[in-house]
Amino acid sequence: MRAGKSGENLNPHESETPKPFRFEFCKECGTCFSLCPVLSFPIEKAQGEIRKVKFGGSSPVLSKCTGCMDCDFFCPEGANPAELILSRWRNINLERNPLIRANYFLPHSRPNFRSYVIERMGKRERKIIESWKDMSPSKHICYPGCNMIATPLLTQTKVLEKLDIRGSLDVCCGEMYWRMGLFDDVRTCAEKTTKFFQTLKAEKVTILCTAGYYMFTEVLPHFGGGYPFEIESYLEFLDREISASEIEFQRTLPMKVTIQESCYGKQFGHEYMDIPRKILKSAGCQIVEMENSGEKMLCCGIGAGFSPASAYDPIRMTLAAMRVLRQARKTGADALVVYCSGCLQMLSTARILLPQSPPIYHILEIIELATGGNPEKSSRKSGFTMLSGVVRNQFPLLLSRKRLPV
Repeated sequence: MRAGKSGENLNPHESETPKPFRFEFCKECGTCFSLCPVLSFPIEKAQGEIRKVKFGGSSPVLSKCTGCMDCDFFCPEGANPAELILSRWRNINLERNPLIRANYFLPHSRPNFRSYVIERMGKRERKIIESWKDMSPSKHICYPGCNMIATPLLTQTKVLEKLDIRGSLDVCCGEMYWRMGLFDDVRTCAEKTTKFFQTLKAEKVTILCTAGYYMFTEVLPHFGGGYPFEIESYLEFLDREISASEIEFQRTLPMKVTIQESCYGKQFGHEYMDIPRKILKSAGCQIVEMENSGEKMLCCGIGAGFSPASAYDPIRMTLAAMRVLRQARKTGADALVVYCSGCLQMLSTARILLPQSPPIYHILEIIELATGGNPEKSSRKSGFTMLSGVVRNQFPLLLSRKRLPV
């Protein structure tokens, strides 16, 4: 990973980030905001806006950005403009706390959108989640991540039978805090997860979430997290098992599918992004790419809530998710496949409002089908529950200007 100075005008905490904004590398060419699939500014406007953000001015970028980090890949100088935006968000949140409606989406608040869904699950799902709280030592554990905890039936597949899943909502990697610039909360997550793995005496950890994989390998070590063991993504685990014929496909799935990229998938490069495509092709699927995929992907919608101006505005998030669904529909695909359970939740919720878009599958469901199984589709029910929770808990606060207490 390239190193560089964080530059003047930035909060000193930026030195803790894996990719600090490289102030002196930025030539203010505007490429970042011009190629951005959300902003798409004309080049002259893009040049003006990067100067404003760089030197602490007011800019619509700070409101409209969805934190997908595409701009890091567009920058011809390797200046990491996404980290510049993150640092500005941090400074804004330090000056004044986030709007109170953000509380419903913060990992450690109660209730939040995940706890709301879990409280309304059936006995079987809650029993699965409770079993993951076992703290007896285990050399090779599987960390589910908060989004997978909210969709536990995805794990009830024979392809994950070798994995010993352990975790709870209380042991969060802090990804949402990270993309909001709430670094003190990220540091707390680093401390909690370090103690969690130490108690379990883990020697290897497989992570069921690409965002969590990025946080544990690239972010949390900069905030005091200590993880002296092998860490792998569940996609790497699945690819290895399929290649070794430990997972055998029993049927061919002649489906035309398109893929929603994880915001963090591109951080690991094309080799990582190719894994779900390789698996889907092995299952017999034909892949058609959306207009925005790979390094120029659109966030599933949750990222539209990260800016201080949004503070998880449900309307902004829903509109962003619907944009992805419309792109998926344009491909003519039979299904939209995700490899992030957070994307599954967000897009399944938005699909309630756009039912003509393709049905949404997690890649674990596709693999289960290909191995002859019959996955339990619960994402639609989860989407309805999540939507009802947002309507009940967030819409009454939509116009409120109250902020979270210090």
